[in-house]
Amino acid sequence: MQQSSGADLPDHEAVIIGAGPAGLWAAFQLGIHGVRSVLIDSQSKTGGQCAALYADKPVFDLPGFSAIDAGDIIHNLENQLARFQPVFRLGETVTAIRATLSGFAITLSGGEALTARNVILATGLGPFGLADKQPSIELPPGADYEDGHLMVMTDCFETGCENLFAVGDAVIYPGKLSLLASAFHESALMAFAIRKRRAGGRRAVLEYSSTSSTLKALFTDR
Repeated sequence: MQQSSGADLPDHEAVIIGAGPAGLWAAFQLGIHGVRSVLIDSQSKTGGQCAALYADKPVFDLPGFSAIDAGDIIHNLENQLARFQPVFRLGETVTAIRATLSGFAITLSGGEALTARNVILATGLGPFGLADKQPSIELPPGADYEDGHLMVMTDCFETGCENLFAVGDAVIYPGKLSLLASAFHESALMAFAIRKRRAGGRRAVLEYSSTSSTLKALFTDR
């Protein structure tokens, strides 16, 4: 992707399409690295299928919980993310993502376009159809999909289009498991890759919230 002049810098550093658990956790992970996200979802509330279909169903395989209702997972994710003040665009549908010189233009169904340096697809299974159908979101060249899932590189969860990432049930790769734990792992690697690029490709040191003074300050309630 070509470099742009300051005059046409994108409005946002990261736009996340999908505000289910994968999208919420992706926004949290980006927030740790100083990236504020815009989350777009066609539903009128956050949570994806966890909120719409399984809110009162217990989940037994989430680390740290013997059992927790799916709706409570979403509530906890929202509370955890709130400190980073994300922007939510709920009840809005993305129709196209087009590459530009400085990132992407994201077109909404009402005709409005947002611009972003990075786009993260956390859309679940819906928008990409089956292998013999066209996706409901127009994707830029290089963003290949197979059997309704986007293909990604597992070191950073980037698609074949630079700075277009995908996490959660939207993606496929060898050994992929459709688990919340998998989506959370994918989002962490995605955010760390974006952090490294923001630093000009310099080595990014992994910090732990239990020992890093920077992260301790970040998570200390004011």
